Amino acid sequence: MKRRIGIYLTACLAALSVQVAGGSSQAAPAPAADPVAVAAAAADRAAASGLDALAKGPDEQFQRRAVHKGGVPGRKDLYYVAYERTYKGLPVVGGDAVVATDAAGKVLDTVAANEGGLAVDVRPRIDKDRAVAIARSQLSTVDNVEGATLSVLARGHGKLVYETVVTGTRNGEPSRLHVFVDARTGVVEDLVDDVRAGTGTSEWNGPNPLTIDTSNNSTVDDTRPGLRCVDYSTNQPFTKSSNSFGNGQATSKETGCVDVLWSTQKQWDMLKNWLGRNGIDGNGRGVTVKVGLNAVNAYWTGQQIEIGHNNANQWIASMDVVGHEHGHAIDQYTPGGAGREAGLGEATGDIFGALTEAYANEPSPWDTPDYLVGESVNLVGRGPIRNMANPQAVSGHPNCWSSAIPGTEVHAAAGPLNHWFYLLAEGSKNSPTCDGSTIPAGIGIQAAGRVYYNAMLLKTSSMTHFKYRVATLTAAKNLDPTCKQYNVVKAAWNAISVPAQSGEPSCTSVPVDDFSLALNPASGTVQAGGSTTATVNTSTVAGNPHTVALTASGQPAGVSVSITPSSVTSGQSATLNVSTTASVAPGTYPITVKGVGGANTHSVTYTLIVGGQPPTNDFALAVSPDSGTVQPGGTTTTTVATTVTSGQSQKVTLTATGLPAGATATFDPATVAAGESAKLTIATSASTPAGEHRITVTGRGADATHSATYTLTVGGQPPTNDFAVTLTPTSGTVQAGGSTTTTVGTTTTAGSPQKVSFTATGLPTGATATFTPQSVESGESSTLTLATTSATPQGTYTITVTATGADTTHTATYTLTVQGNGGGGCGTLPAWNATTSYVPNDEVSHNSHKWKSTWYSTGAEPGAPGSWAVWQDLGAC
Repeated sequence: MKRRIGIYLTACLAALSVQVAGGSSQAAPAPAADPVAVAAAAADRAAASGLDALAKGPDEQFQRRAVHKGGVPGRKDLYYVAYERTYKGLPVVGGDAVVATDAAGKVLDTVAANEGGLAVDVRPRIDKDRAVAIARSQLSTVDNVEGATLSVLARGHGKLVYETVVTGTRNGEPSRLHVFVDARTGVVEDLVDDVRAGTGTSEWNGPNPLTIDTSNNSTVDDTRPGLRCVDYSTNQPFTKSSNSFGNGQATSKETGCVDVLWSTQKQWDMLKNWLGRNGIDGNGRGVTVKVGLNAVNAYWTGQQIEIGHNNANQWIASMDVVGHEHGHAIDQYTPGGAGREAGLGEATGDIFGALTEAYANEPSPWDTPDYLVGESVNLVGRGPIRNMANPQAVSGHPNCWSSAIPGTEVHAAAGPLNHWFYLLAEGSKNSPTCDGSTIPAGIGIQAAGRVYYNAMLLKTSSMTHFKYRVATLTAAKNLDPTCKQYNVVKAAWNAISVPAQSGEPSCTSVPVDDFSLALNPASGTVQAGGSTTATVNTSTVAGNPHTVALTASGQPAGVSVSITPSSVTSGQSATLNVSTTASVAPGTYPITVKGVGGANTHSVTYTLIVGGQPPTNDFALAVSPDSGTVQPGGTTTTTVATTVTSGQSQKVTLTATGLPAGATATFDPATVAAGESAKLTIATSASTPAGEHRITVTGRGADATHSATYTLTVGGQPPTNDFAVTLTPTSGTVQAGGSTTTTVGTTTTAGSPQKVSFTATGLPTGATATFTPQSVESGESSTLTLATTSATPQGTYTITVTATGADTTHTATYTLTVQGNGGGGCGTLPAWNATTSYVPNDEVSHNSHKWKSTWYSTGAEPGAPGSWAVWQDLGAC
């Protein structure tokens, strides 16, 4: 049963009263069109065309990963569609991108971590085991290792690397380290740690009474899935029959969990009501918080929050700490992940702590809204840790950005961005500026938080203070057409000495005419001497329809390109005409199509593929139907038909590329003779992203290769939460009557963490399996103890460990070898069996002795296997 608990406080946290929450549900009218699907489709078209910042080489593709909602809740919806780049099918680390649209599907902005143009040899020279060994060496102690994924690191023209995630400790502190090892040389190219350290304020909140949401008389909030507070030492939530928690003592971990739930629930509501975000991860889920870390600090580990203590041994689970650490989680769960330039991540945590304090609006003497960090917890006996209004005043941290910031310690480096946020929210009345300027009034903390959050939704993995300037100006322009917020955002950046950047938007109160550009199709294949066409589509995204001049560039010698007409009114289309001469060498050529309209310029990329000389034997390829729609987890089929167009029939091998994540393609048969047909079955998984996906079906013959496009539309259901389960080690040996253990590890692979419970099957007679704990949150581990008895038969057994979550179930197998049954400790010798036929030199165990056969025998005799005459006693064992 879910209840709301009233918690009354004295000097710390004291007695509780119970209030049963009630409510009613009301069906909402279905919208005429799903704006998420509209936004995703528009963004997919932009990504496929290589629009503006999404420029890409011929071997690069964008795979959609998530759609985030921003804007102003209840007034203006904006959508941010996040993509990951691939190169020849491999993930590109640092190749991520974001497309911003409005609810009508108009593309407002495109950002990318890099500009494409990768050229990488994807053949590794070292194997995965070597890469894992190198990755493990980066930590002092290693608790868990997650694979070695062959990837491309987006530096220059790219480097082939293995990405391995190792969890453990580094320099005495927890670490979840992404290690990027050059797949050709073994050199460590980059290190990225998910763990973020932070600090906070007091344990006490008020005024009386406080109310928190709990479930089943425990410190778990099932009204906010995934949110639970546990004891660090047991990994279990606090449970009481009285449903009352906290003893009024700041040294109580149970009291710490009360503060965790109170603060997180306030932050959750702030995210919803002020920013329009659904939960900590954006998909309606929270994370586990552990109270009891033996450190004067708190951490976001990349999977959970760990709360430590101050120098007075008081648990620091208050508004600042919990809000700050959840800020790290939100940073990770928005496009681009956690910021890597010094100061960005810590300032983001401080900003979300300040936003949560402002939303909770507790009166004095509790944790009142302010821009101080750690003012009540007195972490090390020196009062506040940071002051966002004047970072230099408390800790000597820099108020202003300089070229030294990227090399500054991360907490000190948070000063400039914290200072910028304060100036944006409150103005410069109580805060000195770096350039001597005056900002008469800020836009308020709620509006400032909205600008910063929408800028976070434009993040990429290459984020810097400079890029945050561009992103926040873009967000302010999109949120407020009057440009008032834009002007204060700009003044605040100037006031902390972050200079103007090329490409940052301008803003006037009169709408500026702007347009979008797209190609259909975005590529074409011709033989040398042939020609092809594509449609250049334009649309008006701001202001009024206006003239757009169209040009093309980048084509090689022997290729001519024209656009008819050469200029259109935004909203109209033109035709791209491409023709080649017989002398054009076979290859892939990117052609840039540019549109200039008023003060704005946009470009897209058309990929021209020129084949060799027309083959003597040739065929055509077609799919019918050429499109299909499925829900995630469903399948669809189409017919792939081939026709001989010249010469003789040839063997044609069929393949499919461009499949979305989690989808597979199967041809029946996979090879046909030109003139025959095959059945193509496309199967999706629950994690396959919604949207329109263009799949290329290719037929390769001995003399010719042809392709056709199949459009797969996956319904707009949100991705299923999923996880993986592993055993470490995967096998063990015991004597009958003994026991062994293995670690059951879980990892969240899609969506958000979920509760996972464990069972084991396939146990031999007399054996038992015990999991400690019986259930975990995905991302956590359990210990499996396998115990045998003296009656457990000798042998090798495959034990299946089943992990059952709310959405999915997975299994892993463990090989258990039991020795000594009937053999008295005779190692791996098989026990003698009366029904087995033996030959000379066979060895068995029986009655605690080793026996060797000297002849052919079966059947039992007292005291020895078979007959005394044919068995040699090798002695006791």
